[in-house]
Amino acid sequence: MLKRFYSLALLQALCQHSAAFEILAIGSSNTNCKNVDRSQIFTAHLESMLKTDGINATVINGGKDGDEPIWMIRRLTDSIKADTKIVILEPGPNDKSKSRSIEYSEKMLTMLKEKQIPTIYVSNNNVQSAEEAKEFVKGFGAYYYGNFASNMPVTQEYRQYDGGHGGGAGHLTAKGCEQWAKSIMPLVKKVIADRKVN
Repeated sequence: MLKRFYSLALLQALCQHSAAFEILAIGSSNTNCKNVDRSQIFTAHLESMLKTDGINATVINGGKDGDEPIWMIRRLTDSIKADTKIVILEPGPNDKSKSRSIEYSEKMLTMLKEKQIPTIYVSNNNVQSAEEAKEFVKGFGAYYYGNFASNMPVTQEYRQYDGGHGGGAGHLTAKGCEQWAKSIMPLVKKVIADRKVN
C-alpha cells in the first residue's frame, strides 16, 4: 500500500510539469559555449537534465559570441514568446564600458520584471563583483546565480586556454558547459517551484 502511495505521488509530481514551456538563456559566448559541439552546449545539457527530472522544458540557446548588453536587449525582446516562462540572463564581459554594460543589463531586468518573467541573473567579475551583482538584482526581483565562473575549475578539462579572459582561462570546454548546467540546475528548479512554472 505504501509503495502504491509513493508511485502515485511520483506520477502526480511529474504531471505537474507535463505542459511544455521555454527557458530562454540569453547571453554572450559563455552562454553559447563557443567552439563546443552543439550537442554538448550548456543549454542542451540543462534541457536534458530537466527532462530527466520530469520537467518538460525546452531550453533555448540565446547566446551569441561577442555580444554586448546594448545589442543583447534587442535580441531578448525579439526572442521572448508566450511560452517563455524563465529567462537566464548572462550579460557577459564584452562591453569595454562597465557602466554601459550595467545600464543595459538594468534595462533588460526592468523589461523582464514588467513582463513578469522570472529571471536568473549571471554576473561576470570583469563587470561586477558578486556582492555588487547580488545587490544589483534585488530591485528587480530576479534570482542571482553568482559569477559566471562560480564552481568552475580553471583547468584544461573545463576551460579553453585561448588567450582570452582571466589570463587565458576563458571559454568553457564541453565538460565545462556540462558543469555549468549542473551548477545552475538547483536554482532553475527552485524558480520553477517558487513561481509554479508549468
